[in-house]
Amino acid sequence: MKISVFLEKLQEELGEDETLTIETNLEQLESYDSISLLSVIAFADENFDKKIDTKDFKDVKTVSDLMDVIGRENFED
Repeated sequence: MKISVFLEKLQEELGEDETLTIETNLEQLESYDSISLLSVIAFADENFDKKIDTKDFKDVKTVSDLMDVIGRENFED
């Protein structure tokens, strides 16, 4: 998936007004909470066929960290 498409879909999934970048700190987003974490896990499963456990998110701070958990091989510029 193109990174730009991923960012748009993630922004929509989170219901975020702010435009996301790979540097965006997820924890600083108003819309990011435990419910949105579950939405992000479902989003990764649907779009990347990637099962992610909530424990995988303990070190996820930024969108870039999330991309690492999903797997960088799934993204293209």
